Amino acid sequence: MHLILIGLRGSGKTTAGRAAADLLSRPFIDLDDVTQAVCGMTAKTCFETAGETAWRAAESTALERTLASTAPSVIALGGGTPTAPGATERLETERDAGRARIILLRAPTNDLVARIADDSGRPALTALDPLDEMTAMEKARGPMLARLATATIDTSDRSIEQVAEAVVGQLASD
Repeated sequence: MHLILIGLRGSGKTTAGRAAADLLSRPFIDLDDVTQAVCGMTAKTCFETAGETAWRAAESTALERTLASTAPSVIALGGGTPTAPGATERLETERDAGRARIILLRAPTNDLVARIADDSGRPALTALDPLDEMTAMEKARGPMLARLATATIDTSDRSIEQVAEAVVGQLASD
């Protein structure tokens, strides 16, 4: 069974995902890396040159390939992956068939903004300032992410190790 981490940018999907994969001795897959390989460029370059639609199409392809061809893994999705064409439906299918646990990582909006403040590789999604953009993303994506999740983990005031242990604990819960 895959452990699939979802959440807004800066929620800790990649960092906690790597740590959880290490604890489980499972492969770790960062879907952003797979998407960049499919797209042939970084997320920032793709957004700037081809637009968000091209990135989301590559993301859909990356998700499909990853879920179809990998052994049970810890998979960190991009913050917007569930908005990619067909992604929500594919994730629901995996979850409902018992092939994946989908874990939503959450943190207060101010924490998310602080975590990504120095990451120049992340493309801006809107023309808004970072706090307003993150607030808008939470409003737009939050309900969809909550519906997809089989569990939610609050990452605020937790170390990476504590978050990773909570992620691993989801394998045992029913």
